[in-house]
Amino acid sequence: MNEAVTAAADVLADALCLCMALRLMDRRVRPLRVGAAALLGAGMACAARRLGLSGPCAALLWLPAALAMARVACGRGRMLRGAGLLLAAEGLLGGTVQALRGATGSLAAAWGIGTAASALMAVSVIRARRAAHDVTRARFLCTARGHTASFDAILDSGNSLRDYLTHRPVVVVPEAAARARLGLGDGVPLRPILADTAGGRQRMGCLTPGTATLIAQGRRIPVRCVLALSPGLAPDAPALVPTALLHQEE
Repeated sequence: MNEAVTAAADVLADALCLCMALRLMDRRVRPLRVGAAALLGAGMACAARRLGLSGPCAALLWLPAALAMARVACGRGRMLRGAGLLLAAEGLLGGTVQALRGATGSLAAAWGIGTAASALMAVSVIRARRAAHDVTRARFLCTARGHTASFDAILDSGNSLRDYLTHRPVVVVPEAAARARLGLGDGVPLRPILADTAGGRQRMGCLTPGTATLIAQGRRIPVRCVLALSPGLAPDAPALVPTALLHQEE
């Protein structure tokens, strides 16, 4: 490939790898920053080729080049991590291109297929991360004794606790916040329930709410559950909601 085509390929490859690194860091992709960083990387690669640098001498430029590109694309925060992920992405793309070049016998075809495959992988990573965020973020609403309470919630696949009387799934909420929001003073007695946690067996008070609603994955789901008030959770901690409630049928 001539110099102009090589430079254009470098810019596109650097931009793709920068986007992959930023998404793996869960950082927003800023097109102007990514474009500037990609141009910087391509310029350094062009300078290395004109100076005749190759092998170990060229490899010495990889880390400073990655750091400079990460600084432009990511800003000051997490520059070292960004450089590491950028080098990993570049290595993945470069290895893919070399393997495809050997298989197809064409460098241009290898670049085209490798870029498409890497872009597809980046899209898959983004979708997987979004799906994970959608699954874990939720809101839990309940009523008890004439009061209504709302909690930020985490859908906890490890919460398999069930009430031994009603056999309903148990939503664990911070005791201090629940008592304040539901009007349960310190003197209001609650039925005890035991749960095995990472810190050992814990005794909690529990009650059956009048109504309970889970807002998750864009749905508003009426659920049947029991509330367990945990003294071990901070007042601002999220409620721990069993994932089984997502599929509960009324």
